[in-house]
Amino acid sequence: MIANRNIFPSLAAGRLREKPMKKHLAVIRRPMFYIVINFFLVNTLFSLLPGNIGDVAYNIGRIAIIFYAGWLVVRKNIGGTWQSALAGTAVYFIDHVVLKGGIFLLNYLIRPQGLGLAAFSGVIISFVMFIPIAMIIAALGGAFARTQKDTITTESQ
Repeated sequence: MIANRNIFPSLAAGRLREKPMKKHLAVIRRPMFYIVINFFLVNTLFSLLPGNIGDVAYNIGRIAIIFYAGWLVVRKNIGGTWQSALAGTAVYFIDHVVLKGGIFLLNYLIRPQGLGLAAFSGVIISFVMFIPIAMIIAALGGAFARTQKDTITTESQ
């Protein structure tokens, strides 16, 4: 009887939390890939267009991918609206801080007398400032997936 009792309940609870986190990371792996493609390919190719068309296309892609991340979390039954909002924040973090801020940090490491560190600080400030927008976009994606799921289940009955 004593062998069946769990001596370390907090460790067992940690193991239970690992599976949803692994599923969550597995689901947002595809939006992370799309965000990298959007940053390097779309941002580079569309920067050659005249005017601000490239910036607009890049930001539309960014918004669509964040929406898709929130949609995917709810569609794959990983979580609800809050989890989809957090997935959007994670995708936005990779896009804005890691990729864009990483370029500025790399620039600072190559030329310390330049403005790379100041630009990275600006990236961090803008990330904190725009987190609510990324969360709202991803939560809207999750809510859209929930409405699709509801219509699918009602049509099949």
